[in-house]
Amino acid sequence: MSADSLEKRTVVVQWPSGDVDEELLLLYFENRRRSGGSQIASVEKSGSSAVLVFEEAEAAARVLSKGHHVVHNVELLVRRPAAKDPRRLLLRGVNPGTSSEMIELYVENMMGLNTQDYTLLPAPGRDLVLIHLSQAFTKGLPQRWKCCS
Repeated sequence: MSADSLEKRTVVVQWPSGDVDEELLLLYFENRRRSGGSQIASVEKSGSSAVLVFEEAEAAARVLSKGHHVVHNVELLVRRPAAKDPRRLLLRGVNPGTSSEMIELYVENMMGLNTQDYTLLPAPGRDLVLIHLSQAFTKGLPQRWKCCS
């Protein structure tokens, strides 16, 4: 099965308030009449969100087109997963007081880059930094980074 097919069969479900039982979530999204979905290949729940992979891309498309989803009076937000871009990496857990120069040194040392190879885009809270590379990173990433690519 191709990665493109997997991407088309996947949706991310979030619920900002309340809690949703994983089994109830599964039953809801497998019910075509209620959610537009059908058979689910896998579900991965983590906190107040879940990643659902349907057996068929058409089911994911129907779920997304329905728009409004509610389970046990909990409103669900359903969207496509974020597209992966090999030219962008997200640096998480940055101390907001860390200087831009220190972050630049870290990125250059960890990735073997020069300053013209990337742009740093800190989030407003400065605890996240988007590393935008001038070209796709082809060197091997450190093992500890491979979980998130």
